[in-house]
Amino acid sequence: MQIIQKFRSKIDWWVLGFVIAMSGLLIQLIITQYYKGTWEQNLLYVLVYALTVMLIWWPLLNTRYVIDQEYLTIHSLFLTWKIKRSDIQKVSTTSNSVSSPALSLDRLKIDYLKAGSNTFVLVSPKDQSGFIQALCLEQNCK
Repeated sequence: MQIIQKFRSKIDWWVLGFVIAMSGLLIQLIITQYYKGTWEQNLLYVLVYALTVMLIWWPLLNTRYVIDQEYLTIHSLFLTWKIKRSDIQKVSTTSNSVSSPALSLDRLKIDYLKAGSNTFVLVSPKDQSGFIQALCLEQNCK
């Protein structure tokens, strides 16, 4: 039997605030187009605004980390990272702001081997201690 644990990304207040503000502005533009009667003439703009709203909400609804017996799988937007648990070298806390599949600056740095060279990925699970415990089960994580 394969044990699978799923963890959602922690979301910082300012990330959520930015997404809500941008969505509000774009939705307000769509509503204004509708009430001015220019909806049909500017249909392309309306579609772009609606798609942009969906695109900026997508990472908030989609970013997650899945741990099974063999792999750590990271999902964000249309991107997926699949890391063998046996390749993980170290898990440590960080507040590095480099672009990564993490929606918070309260992050974990996962150092691992990829094709024989050292690399890392940053994640921000809501339950960091549970994530580390699940990731390090049956392994010697530092």
